[in-house]
Amino acid sequence: MQRKYVSIIIIFFSFVIAAGCIKEPLAVAPVGSYTTGNYWRNQSDVLAGITGIYNVLTQEEGVGHNLYAFEDASDDISVDGDHSDFWEIERFTANPSTYQLRPTWGWAYEQIGRANNAIIYVPKVPVMDESIRNRSLGEAYFLRAHGYWTLYQIFGEVPIIVEDNVLNGNYNVPKSTVEEVAALIESDLLKAADLLPETYGPEDKGRVSKGAAWGLLSKLYLFWDKMDKAQEYGEKVINNANYALAPNYADNFTLGKQEDNSEILFAVWNKNNYNNSPINIYFTARAWNGWGFHHPTENFAEEFEPNDPRKSATLLAVGDSIPNQTTKIEITDKDAYQMFAGMQGQSTGRMLPSNALTTGYCLRKYTAYNPDGSGNLDGDLKQPILRTADIYLVVAEAKIRQTGAGAGDAQINAIRQRAGLPTISGAGMPELIHERRVELGGENIRFFDLLRWDKAGIINIQNIVGQPKTASPLPPYEGAVVIPARTFTKPKNYYMPIPQQIIDESKGVLIQNPNY
Repeated sequence: MQRKYVSIIIIFFSFVIAAGCIKEPLAVAPVGSYTTGNYWRNQSDVLAGITGIYNVLTQEEGVGHNLYAFEDASDDISVDGDHSDFWEIERFTANPSTYQLRPTWGWAYEQIGRANNAIIYVPKVPVMDESIRNRSLGEAYFLRAHGYWTLYQIFGEVPIIVEDNVLNGNYNVPKSTVEEVAALIESDLLKAADLLPETYGPEDKGRVSKGAAWGLLSKLYLFWDKMDKAQEYGEKVINNANYALAPNYADNFTLGKQEDNSEILFAVWNKNNYNNSPINIYFTARAWNGWGFHHPTENFAEEFEPNDPRKSATLLAVGDSIPNQTTKIEITDKDAYQMFAGMQGQSTGRMLPSNALTTGYCLRKYTAYNPDGSGNLDGDLKQPILRTADIYLVVAEAKIRQTGAGAGDAQINAIRQRAGLPTISGAGMPELIHERRVELGGENIRFFDLLRWDKAGIINIQNIVGQPKTASPLPPYEGAVVIPARTFTKPKNYYMPIPQQIIDESKGVLIQNPNY
């Protein structure tokens, strides 16, 4: 049976979202004459409606790529390209007019708005399979929670828009507290966990499961300083064989290994000819037909232990090649790295030339090519958002912070053993922080981890971002400073400013975040 990709693009009725959210993403030709009120008629409508929520994840200005601008604010990745708004986010100089904050806000509320409609109307569909009705409601609750999770991490206090707001047309509401937003996410994820199945058949792979809801709950509780709950819900994931770690780390990022991968709890299920993977385009080096927006730093490269296979699965360096990449690049005088010495004017073949990178590295996780010999990037590459390995380390951290060093050894060592590394004992927070960094590098997790640990007094984030980002020590990079030391201002930089357009359109209802 052909699997049904849940990311197929269909726009089928108008969605109402929070006042001030970006309108441009919906500026498309209408398909049919449906409205929100007359659309939800039968099971086919419900299935298409839920697909429409997942579709938001593919948008390049949201989850599909641009949210990774916030990973650039960490010490692992340096932004490249022509987006000045990405530079402002990276350098903690973002202001209410910084462009990327608008689509970040807008696409999150678009996802929430579509989920709200499903939550309202799916129960009213007169005749449908009850198991599909329940599953669809579970997906809607999960995806609404995920939209608020994005806002919670980036903006903190945001307006809560739920069913009553839609039914009463009341969208222009004040911000809710961080505690209230967390409570809504918790409530939605608990409902999702009750309604969702543990697994799916081949035709529905890519939909969220109980494991996704439990996993995101465990992360929420970690951010919420509810360590016992983080451990409780994390253990529901790691003790369930349906969510087992993949045999090999690289399977999570390898074409053909992702579709049946039990470790991938939640991902953007890109598909060729439907919504070609934007993350593949943005992270692939420009010399290899990508746009090369994000480059790992030397400090990140040095974090890997010797013989850790996760390094080669995460990073590409000068001279590396990748299956099915066929582009040949002329070697120039900028290619001074030893393997290209004396080869000016010749072709590098399939090897990555040094003039293609800013730091000497790019991310291997998000680069893949069609096996048909065309040399084209493969839009089938899936984008993992939540993995079981993350939850192993959530449980380890929760146990360490409750009980002390050594309490999380079993979970940390499960991750290390999968990588073929020796086990450790008596691991405390430094070891846990190391393991999260190398296991989850480049997955838009590091910066939010740093914020969380700083708020908890475990690290001082200024000591980390106060170090310059540097390139590879090899020629032609010579360890150059790519981004100078940055200044993180507390508590201002814990959250981004609300876009000024949103503030203006609220007509005084929304108040800007502090110090902006």
